[in-house]
Amino acid sequence: MMTASCMGSYGMAPVSEQYRLNIALVAEEGAGLRALKALDESGHRVAMVLTSPPDTRKSALWSYAERRGHCLLPASAVKDAALADIFRKENVDLLLNVHSLHVVNGSILEAPRIGAFNVHPGPLPRYAGLYAPGWAILRSEHRYGVTVHRMFAGIDTGPIAYQTLFDLTESDTAFSVGLRCVEEGLSLLSTLVAAAALDPASIPHIEQDLTMREYFGRVIPEGGTLSWDRPAADVDRFVRAFCYFPFPSPWGAPKTRAGTREIGIVKTSPTGEPSSAPPGTIETMPGGEVWAACADAWLRLEVITVDGRRVPPATALSAGDRLGA
Repeated sequence: MMTASCMGSYGMAPVSEQYRLNIALVAEEGAGLRALKALDESGHRVAMVLTSPPDTRKSALWSYAERRGHCLLPASAVKDAALADIFRKENVDLLLNVHSLHVVNGSILEAPRIGAFNVHPGPLPRYAGLYAPGWAILRSEHRYGVTVHRMFAGIDTGPIAYQTLFDLTESDTAFSVGLRCVEEGLSLLSTLVAAAALDPASIPHIEQDLTMREYFGRVIPEGGTLSWDRPAADVDRFVRAFCYFPFPSPWGAPKTRAGTREIGIVKTSPTGEPSSAPPGTIETMPGGEVWAACADAWLRLEVITVDGRRVPPATALSAGDRLGA
């Protein structure tokens, strides 16, 4: 049963009581940890933190919040309508969602005085849903972005408060784009909190054009299987869309096979060298580099897995090997 017995004030930087907010943070991962640290430094009151406890996953955020003396609840509590009563009792002004994937109960979204807001790592309405940075890379987008929007009953459908766009490069990975989204998203969150403290009515309320909306679910592109008979730029783009190296990818590593072994291609880079070898052919180069033939050029294999274990490419593949489904 949820209670508010752990609520209390925390010593923070001085902020005029007139503008001091009570904020509930629902968050995960490094982005959530950074958001909590920024809130701690802001002088606003963190009424509670909802995140995954250590018994379900490694949680630096939970450990940090515990050390700081914050009231902690499991992130799954956002599914329970009873949390709305706690929000009202604690006079929660803002609910902020940073990288938590739990769908929040509608009554909870209505409880904060000013509103509930989500940091979405994608430009809405075109990139709603999950793992949007990877889909943007797959689609060869040159511009991407991050959005802070109001949370209503529909997923990623609420009015936009703030959004920023930035350029993508031909070397970006899902991880590097995600990191940029964190940086830009936390900056937007700071803007939101400042506006909420001074004049909530000044927070922009831009309705999304839902005819432009595309929602990405849990489907893995092409089942996660590589096709070597495509141009090297396309194969490299496919790998970069999956790549969260050095962290695990939510899609796993793109799959191929070498005989009976399943090979995961975690990280690649273009060589610029044309190839006339059959697609998937392996060549070894001086210095221990391993190249794979695509339809038009060789691609450098930088990080791979064999049967799920990360190994140096040169220890697992030999010249003349042939990769394929």
